[in-house]
Amino acid sequence: MRENKKVIFICGAPHSGSTLLGLILGSHRLCFYAGELNKTKFININGDHEDKYCKVCGYECPIWKDFNLKDEIDLYNYLSIKTYKPNIIDSTKNLDWLKNKTEKLYESSVPLYLIYILRDGRAVVNSLIRKYKNSDPSALINKWINHIISTNEYFGRFPGEKKKIHYEKLALNPEKTIEKICTFLNIEFNKDMLNYFSHEHHPLGGNIGTQYLIIKSQKEKKEKSPIQLSERNEYYYSDHPLEIKLDLRWKKELSPEIIQLFENKAGELNRNFRFDK
Repeated sequence: MRENKKVIFICGAPHSGSTLLGLILGSHRLCFYAGELNKTKFININGDHEDKYCKVCGYECPIWKDFNLKDEIDLYNYLSIKTYKPNIIDSTKNLDWLKNKTEKLYESSVPLYLIYILRDGRAVVNSLIRKYKNSDPSALINKWINHIISTNEYFGRFPGEKKKIHYEKLALNPEKTIEKICTFLNIEFNKDMLNYFSHEHHPLGGNIGTQYLIIKSQKEKKEKSPIQLSERNEYYYSDHPLEIKLDLRWKKELSPEIIQLFENKAGELNRNFRFDK
């Protein structure tokens, strides 16, 4: 008997809110949010790679500390057995990984779900510029364009149930948005899911700022957690409320020149992602 009853993928551009969405859904009693499961390839490598351990627990994570990746392993069923959760959530952005796993899971007849989280491309590019200070903004815009084109193609061909949501709508009205997603996933909505920071999580990869709020809420985890806010994020997340908050830093941080460059290169593609409130 297969313990894993559903696999839920969250796709989209990096820095689009997939960690937030994954943690909220992973707070459901029937769901385990694994983070970015393509990071499992780092778990047994030598060195102190930041993606080789649970972002909340570190090396002593009860889920990942004894994990040994094997090619033949059914990763999603393994995690259902390990966590006693029938629904596994994977927010990997790497499309080669997603295509490979989708194909194999489809053959096993496990129900597949895909949530495509959309965020204004200007916000994503701003986050990338903040992270990679010495990078060429034009190259980062091209990176967003290429990833979105490829993700759109993957979404169109996905063989299971699929849905698009906007990060901005999730942040502005989380209860209504998550309730709709729970209906889509055929799981019962519980308002306490929105207090994701008070639940137990064991994600690989993902946004450190969002994960930091778990440590901020669950103070007993502070000494064990490897999460360290970088200088670029400390000013924002150290005083961030635990409640979900819309991040519109790009409106103040992006220069008019870069905004115009983005419009020239990606304005048309961004039309369905755009948020101007």
